[in-house]
Amino acid sequence: MKDRRKDPRRKTNCRICLSNEYFGPIEGNISNMSEGGVLVEVVTASDFSLGMLFEAKVLDPDWDQTLPPLMMKVVRIDRNDIALEFIV
Repeated sequence: MKDRRKDPRRKTNCRICLSNEYFGPIEGNISNMSEGGVLVEVVTASDFSLGMLFEAKVLDPDWDQTLPPLMMKVVRIDRNDIALEFIV
């Protein structure tokens, strides 16, 4: 199967907190990231639906905590993870 991803992925292991006006805060682990988005391992992926928008805050101590939350959109849902795309 050909990899159709636009940006190369980089393995990582840091926490992320997602929230919007209906959900949150929901925490998960970022398993990989690229310039276009992140893959987040979550306990209940069934709580999400395609197209949902979230404010995302990376909780890693090496991340600049003064940065504002990132806007992200759910673009794929698997059994235990969700793919989020950065909204520019």
